[in-house]
Amino acid sequence: MTDTTRPAAPQDSEWTVGWRIALAAAIANGTGVSLMFYVFSMFLIPMSAELGMTRSETGIIQSLVVTAALGAPLIGRLTDTLGFRTVYVTTALILGLTAIAQGTVINNATLLGISVAAAAFFGSGNSSITLTRPITAHFSKHRGLALGLVGIGVSITAIIFPPLLHFIIEDYGWRAGFLTLAGFGLGIGLPLTLLIMPRTAATARIDRHVALAGVDLSFLKTRDFWLLAGANMLIGIATSGAISQMSPMIQERGLSAAVAALAVSAFAAGQFIGKLVGGWFLDRFEPRRVAALLIMVPATGYVVLLAGGSMAWLAVFAAGLIGLLQGADIDIFAYLTSRRFGFQNYGTIFGSLHALGWIGNVGGILVFSASFDRLGSYAPAQALALVTLLLGSLLFWPLRLAPDPVPDTTS
Repeated sequence: MTDTTRPAAPQDSEWTVGWRIALAAAIANGTGVSLMFYVFSMFLIPMSAELGMTRSETGIIQSLVVTAALGAPLIGRLTDTLGFRTVYVTTALILGLTAIAQGTVINNATLLGISVAAAAFFGSGNSSITLTRPITAHFSKHRGLALGLVGIGVSITAIIFPPLLHFIIEDYGWRAGFLTLAGFGLGIGLPLTLLIMPRTAATARIDRHVALAGVDLSFLKTRDFWLLAGANMLIGIATSGAISQMSPMIQERGLSAAVAALAVSAFAAGQFIGKLVGGWFLDRFEPRRVAALLIMVPATGYVVLLAGGSMAWLAVFAAGLIGLLQGADIDIFAYLTSRRFGFQNYGTIFGSLHALGWIGNVGGILVFSASFDRLGSYAPAQALALVTLLLGSLLFWPLRLAPDPVPDTTS
């Protein structure tokens, strides 16, 4: 399934145009749905107080991000056929308008749930599904590093944004926080991305005859796709569960909201390291071993949380370790998908993989929120997350990777 319809360019020329592709995708990633997902836990306590919701109810609303599982394959296919620019612009506008609605007209749990579901469904067009497409098509020798650079876009903004968002929410309320996110995405992210991204990276990648023939779903019959899907689901339980409840999980230990905001920033800092180190490792070492290692090491973050007390620095350190995995997972799955299945049907395959991963994401959100409401502690959920990480790391070993496909350097 390797795409050999495009000529290869010299390896050392990848960054001549590639730096613009990587930078634009990083900006889009840092100002889109990923940032909203990472900071959403900061809204939970003040939002719950105003709208009269319990922790489990907010967890159910957060679980509505499962609509991303429906949107991801569709968005992936549209990216394959229509190209980056059309999909990105349309979904960025929808996402920004949704955040504006959350900051103005949302006044009950039902409307909040609808807005979360809409943001998740259309947010796939601002996520790794769309943003990694021009990267994997353009880069070969430096693909892992380029994927890591795309990922650090949200790591940088998620380091800077939580303290700022904390003061905005404290002084002006949670609605002002959503309006700030909308302004950041529509006023900064969207225009900068369009300015920097080469127009050649926005063209469709599937041959017209292939597109008219319909969607190729033969990848669903391969063992390797389901190994990747299983690992993605297991990892999602641990990472999404943690970030969805990060702020309340830290405050449960008797720590302040300011410390919780710092923990969210530490999580993002761990992401930053995970994306760069993970991408660099994937370019230089056996990728299956790198994937297993990058999952096993951050598992120690949950060990720290389970063993630690109410020491602020220890909680912040644990959040950073867990963030290391969240940072590396996009690198891992985008890289392995391109290495195993090539580029011709990349968006469709990666979108389907992403969709199945949301099963784990939603499971993690529900488990972590219910753990506190029903058992009075996040410790049981943290122990489960540790187990799922260990199991997920084992699924990479049997993967069969094809030789690195010829890159599409015309993007």
